[in-house]
Amino acid sequence: MKKSASSKAEIFVKDRELVLPGQALAKGSLKPERGVYVDRDGIFRSCMVGLAEINNKRVGVIPLRGSYVPKTGDLVIARIERMSQRIIFADINSYCKAIMIVPKPEQRGWGRRYSLSAKYEELAPGDVVLAKIMAYDGVSNPLLSIKGEGLGKLAGGSLIMIEPSKVPRALGKRQSMLQVLKQKARCDIIIAQNGMVWINSDDPKVIRAIEKALR
Repeated sequence: MKKSASSKAEIFVKDRELVLPGQALAKGSLKPERGVYVDRDGIFRSCMVGLAEINNKRVGVIPLRGSYVPKTGDLVIARIERMSQRIIFADINSYCKAIMIVPKPEQRGWGRRYSLSAKYEELAPGDVVLAKIMAYDGVSNPLLSIKGEGLGKLAGGSLIMIEPSKVPRALGKRQSMLQVLKQKARCDIIIAQNGMVWINSDDPKVIRAIEKALR
């Protein structure tokens, strides 16, 4: 165990050590990165099976598998699995399911219902949406929202998967790679942080070409 008097931090594992879900990693004035949550006692614990990453007063876990580690602020593509009253459960290619809370209908003007509520209520199991992760603490289910321009149901098209770790390369600097793909494929493409890619085309040749380029 390493101890630092200056930062009052304790590290319980070695860098690149194999760790399991719930395993204690560290404690003290460190910053949790992806794959880590902090429990009520201030212990940094792993969310998954992976390799511990300790550097620059930061503690994270690199997943061994291709599952996505949720992060607040990320744009993700989610597939609706089930709906229960005003809660929607969705698959985001992660070790945990995400949820969306349907807002209550509001009345505006001459009894017109607020469009945001209708945006949620038109969803059904099997639908695919572009959403933003509004909150995730490593313990509770990630909270999604489709409020905002461009967010919501993705109608038609095709869905493919890439490793989440390959997303930055697939997007390119300032999304330059993505723009090149769009121009060559002549269709809209959305590459989400969770490794899900939506292609606004049903042409098998186009889909295979994009899949090959991204992998």
